[in-house]
Amino acid sequence: METIAVYWEPRPKTYGFNEVTGLSLLNIAIRPGKMSQWGLWLMELADLDIGFHLILAKYSAHQKLRLYILLEKFWADSVLSSIDKRSDLESKNFVHLTSPVELVSFHGPHFGDRYGIADSAFKALDDQEVPILITVCSGAAVYIVFPEKKLHEARPVLAEAFEVP
Repeated sequence: METIAVYWEPRPKTYGFNEVTGLSLLNIAIRPGKMSQWGLWLMELADLDIGFHLILAKYSAHQKLRLYILLEKFWADSVLSSIDKRSDLESKNFVHLTSPVELVSFHGPHFGDRYGIADSAFKALDDQEVPILITVCSGAAVYIVFPEKKLHEARPVLAEAFEVP
């Protein structure tokens, strides 16, 4: 027999908010026939010793995999140059760079064991019409990427929705 405990707070506790500005968001649509080409490029990217703040992949329509890489803005040109060297002209049409963008991330006690944490953030931001580019929820952490100069709008909204002990 399995026991499940459910705990909910009107204002979830978080350990604080981490903010990063001056980032670029690379969005790559990868078709199945090009998967190996992009895999090789990703391995070469590791050789450039370029760190990233966030990476995620999702399956999208028309049998494409969407790969998102969030990195420091000053690395964007190096990454795009690397793509130019490795990919054919057609593949370049599936690469989009949004820059600059901003990131807020946060985690809290037992976020991974409770429902509604991300919903609290999204609802608060949506109520104030703060635009979101992408979000990632992983275990006890929430990552939200905003267009440039929207983090300052998000900051007070999230501070109101969450409690920082």
